[in-house]
Amino acid sequence: MAKLGTLAAFVFTLSACSSTPVPTNTCQSTTDCPSGYTCNRNLCYAPKASGGPGTSTGASTTGSQTQASSGTTAAGASSGGAGATTSAGSAASTSSSTGATSSAGASSTGTSSGGVTSGGSSTGAGSTGSSTGSASGSTGSSTGGGCATACNAGFTCDANAGFCKSSAGVPQLSNVWVIVMENTNYADINASTAPYISGTLMTQGVAMNNYFAVVHPSLPNYIAMVGGDNFGLSSDGAASDPAYQIPSGTPNIALQLEAAGLTWHEYSESQQTACALADTGTDSSATGHFVSKHNPMSHFLDTQNSASCAANDVSYEAVGSMPGIAADLAASHFYNYVFISPNLCDDGHDLCGSAPSKAAEQDAWLQTNLSQITNSAGYQHNGVVIITWDEDDNTGGMNQIATLILSPMLATPGTPNNTLYSHYSALATIEAGFGLSNLPAANGHTDALITDIWK
Repeated sequence: MAKLGTLAAFVFTLSACSSTPVPTNTCQSTTDCPSGYTCNRNLCYAPKASGGPGTSTGASTTGSQTQASSGTTAAGASSGGAGATTSAGSAASTSSSTGATSSAGASSTGTSSGGVTSGGSSTGAGSTGSSTGSASGSTGSSTGGGCATACNAGFTCDANAGFCKSSAGVPQLSNVWVIVMENTNYADINASTAPYISGTLMTQGVAMNNYFAVVHPSLPNYIAMVGGDNFGLSSDGAASDPAYQIPSGTPNIALQLEAAGLTWHEYSESQQTACALADTGTDSSATGHFVSKHNPMSHFLDTQNSASCAANDVSYEAVGSMPGIAADLAASHFYNYVFISPNLCDDGHDLCGSAPSKAAEQDAWLQTNLSQITNSAGYQHNGVVIITWDEDDNTGGMNQIATLILSPMLATPGTPNNTLYSHYSALATIEAGFGLSNLPAANGHTDALITDIWK
């Protein structure tokens, strides 16, 4: 029985280690092995890899030796750290754990004795708990299968997806850009009219093939996209006209974001002054090309009358003291929520210049402008771009519109989605992703959240 017990102990110890010993490393005890290795039968073994998708890296700042290893943690150890690796004396450890990490809560940290710090309370596959061992001067970050951003209240880490999600399956959002084009039937966005949208963007994103506007004409849709209802509006007008102003006390997503300590911006192309309430263009001539009916936040009196309107409702391009979106992106000024309205020519409302069609105008504008967003760090870190149309051309009666969603969080880019969605769905999903209340639902619109396109 004594021999059986000894064999069992050896098998248990070796099960946590690699089956391949370190070449030429013989030992009498674990102290004879490199840091993080275990002595078994006079040979040094590396910790066994867990096989999960996550990785974490870190290194202490002291010592003259660097020893790399990979492995999982034992119970109570931090998988954000060095697995079973321990740095002793003057040795510095750089370690990777192949177990999946998960993060819950907002900002806790776990530090392993190997000198690695992992954001959040991390748990690797095959390990439990998180350690708070110390290593002087240690640094590190959790990457790969875990969630690089700590999960806010109401969200939990989906380690397989690599980001936090709500219980409904909506990702925790960091930055969202909503780009709105004008008055185009769903079928009119195709390979011949809009080759960039159809040939490039639809392979990079998800085309929403069963997506609908909510009303006619333009302004009521824009109001619905940010307020969750059209509030009885049934025609277009300027934000300076009391007949087209939304009464004080009516929330919109900008007000929600401000209350939550988050940021927003509304960029309107050809807008000449901040928080512009009057038009500098007309539908018939597009002189100046800007109309406030495509600039929804300024129609809400609580936003219109606040200092945040002049700070956040600005021109798309550099005009006067307004730096424009290109400068903001270059300076890494990433607002949590951005609403973008191209001007009357570029959004396809009017046919201007030599463009062969309104869809071609829209296509050309996106090809010129979109990459500055999708190449930005704000987008690449769990950002979302929604390209949509305010309404169809009001001839078919269906009000079906093309809509495209781009994001690093998509499960299957290039695969169309056929679930029934609407402008209310998009707003409610964005609100859910920021942990805000559902304005469409508060106004009696129970359109589905967009949950079936994410990893």
